Parts: sequence; structure tokens; C-alpha cells
Amino acid sequence: MHKRRISLALALCVAAPLGAIAQKRNPFTAEQAYVKESVLAGRDFPLLSSILEDAPVRDLLAHDAILRAATGERWKDVAEASRTCKGDLQCKSKSLQFTPQQIDDVSAALHRLYEGNASLRNFAHSKLKPVALFSLDASQTEESVVIDTWVRSAHDMNQIIATYANGTAPRYPEIDSMTYTSNSKTFASLMTILLDDLIVEEASASPRLTGDTLFFEPTLRFSVRLLQSNSRDEAGRLWPLDTGENANAVEQIASMQWAKFPYSVIVIPGAGSEVANVSLSPWGRERVRLGVLAYRLGRAPFILVTGGFVHPSQTPYCEALEMKRYLMEVYAIPATAILLEPYARHTTTNLRNASREVFDYRIPSGKPMLIVSDESQITYIQSATFLDRTRNELGYLPVTLSKRLSPTELEAIPSIKSLFVDAGDPLDP
Repeated sequence: MHKRRISLALALCVAAPLGAIAQKRNPFTAEQAYVKESVLAGRDFPLLSSILEDAPVRDLLAHDAILRAATGERWKDVAEASRTCKGDLQCKSKSLQFTPQQIDDVSAALHRLYEGNASLRNFAHSKLKPVALFSLDASQTEESVVIDTWVRSAHDMNQIIATYANGTAPRYPEIDSMTYTSNSKTFASLMTILLDDLIVEEASASPRLTGDTLFFEPTLRFSVRLLQSNSRDEAGRLWPLDTGENANAVEQIASMQWAKFPYSVIVIPGAGSEVANVSLSPWGRERVRLGVLAYRLGRAPFILVTGGFVHPSQTPYCEALEMKRYLMEVYAIPATAILLEPYARHTTTNLRNASREVFDYRIPSGKPMLIVSDESQITYIQSATFLDRTRNELGYLPVTLSKRLSPTELEAIPSIKSLFVDAGDPLDP
């Protein structure tokens, strides 16, 4: 699996892998796992995270006169906002958002450094693999991918601040909005603490231990902590999967005799409940039932369940995790045959994220996946409405649809473009 997909803290709904669950878990127990800042940063902004981990490149950017001055100006702006903005949240958060001019200035500095320094070129050559993680255009030069990814990251951090500090509506406000009321006294107090603590942290940090602060770090830290403060850390929950929930199945992949099966995986999209405290909706149960039928007929060696912490908003239940439990407890499907994808929030990303796991786990990508669901969803996936929505929201089609085998079964070939990381949706990048 590509480690850049693996690499800021509130609780999630589950405690441990499902290897041998004997009873239903309480999602609010003390055994909840926590999400590290570094995991959220790596999931949403893999290029920035990789820069922080690369000593020569971090040193190069930290000591460039123009970028160093930009970092100093950013801290000055934050301190000024903390002192003068009082309860004005937009005033406070504006100090950490990048202006178009600042984005352009950094882009120009990166171009100059790329042209004149081998460490940045070597970094790009070694870290931008596969290029599909960072660009939808495989013909782009490595330099342009670095600069374009920086520009996109800056805009996405700005959007996180707009959404989770100022209350700007996200693409899907019913399920992805901020937790607090943006103009409430409670949230104003929290914002003050977040900003003040950033300054305290910077003042007390030892460069010998942490390295000099880079131009994007104040905004990155603030963005990630806003996600955490709003309990919107979904993108980091259960990560990494290959050594956690998917470890048992991943072990089987290298020795799998793929020729014995017509399909690589049976993809079952989740169906969230609109009723609080319902762990798995009846729609989800029926989709699982159909998937089990296909599995027992030998259509594929793995069932891939896909769906995140979605309905109702901020539910403690993960669709895919509950489907995995259901498969194991009700149908005795072994963990070695189940792949979990716990991040998708829509049908579009059900298909994208299932495709990602095929590539990440080196499952034969030329072999079709079998999508199994209720008839209405399969019909929707084939519709022009869905295909247009997918192109508009993702910028590409994550699969190539093929034959519809039955009212509830549809073939699809995964696209390498599905690997593209998009923090425009920070809950499922």
C-alpha cells in the first residue's frame, strides 16, 4: 500500500479490529481510539506532510529568505488577530487563511527553488509516486505537480477554515457541517483558545526538536485542529487499514489464485440509517444479504464493504464496520475474506474508494469488480444523472461500468484516477 496515504484529536466510534467480536460494542466506551494530528494532516495533505518529514527539503524551505519572511508575517498576523479581533471569528480566522497573492508568492518561490536545488527535485521524483495521488494528468511535469498541489492545498485549507470556523456550508451541509454555531459565545471562546495556543506552542518550540516552522504550518495546524474541535476527524478513523481492520484479508492477497474467480471483489455500498442509535439500516442488511449470495457462488474471493460515519450527521456508527460485523456474526464470513472501506460518504466515493483499495492492495486492476446492491441503487449508478454528478464532484469517473448482470449486480473496472487525493472533501479526501 502507498504509505503516503498513511501519513492532527477526538474520539471515534470503535475500539479494536473485529477479528473475533462476541457482542455488540458500545460506541461510547473508554476504549475509543483517538486520531493523531499527523494522521489527519497526512490523509488530507500528503504532499505537505511529506515535506515535513523530509529533513533536507524542510531545511531548504525553512531557510529560504522569502518563505521565512512569509512565515514571520503569518505569525505576526495571528498574534495581531488574537489581540484585536475580540469575538469576531471571521477576523480571527482570516489571519490564517492564505490570500491569492500569498499563494502566488509561494508558488514563485517553489519554482525558483525547484530550478536551483537538487534536494527539492529529488524529493519530487521520489515522493510523487504514484503521480495519480497528486494529479489527474499523468503527463504533468513533477515541478508543476508540486506547485499545483501546493496551490490546491492552500485553497483546501482556506475552505476548511471557512467551513469549520465561519460556518460556510460545505457541499453536503446535512452531513458535513460544523458542530458548533459559528456565532456562539462557546465557539468564540474555543477559537480564542485555538489561536492563543498556536502562538504559545510556537513560542515554546525548540527548533532542535521540531525544526523551524514552515510557511504552511500555522494554517495546517489550525485547519486540522478545527476538524478535531468539530468532531470531524472521520478521515483519520481506523487508519491505517492495511495493518488494522484489513490486515487479515490483505495477508491473503499475495497468494490468491485470481484465475479461479470471475471478479476481484464484491463491492457492497453502505446505506446509512436516518434513525439515531441504529447501527445498521435495514437497507444495509439487505445489501449485505445480496453480497453474501454472490460470495457463496464463488464470484470473487473478497467482499469489500464501503461506507463511512455518515447518517445521521456525526453518527457513532460506521456503515462499513457494521456491515463487516454483520457479515461475520450473522453469515460467518471470515475476516480474511472481508475488506473494509470506512470513509465513503456518497455513492460516488463508494466506487472511488473501492477502486483505491484495489490499487493500494495490488489486487488485479484489470479484473472487473462486481457491484452488488439493491435494484434502485444499481439503476442509479448506471444513470446519466449519477455519471454527471460524479464528473462534477470528482472531476473524473472512478470506474468504467460494464455489463449489468442482473437487477442487483453490475460489473465495473477501477480507474487509476481514483487514487487522487482531494481535500476539497476533508472528511474523505
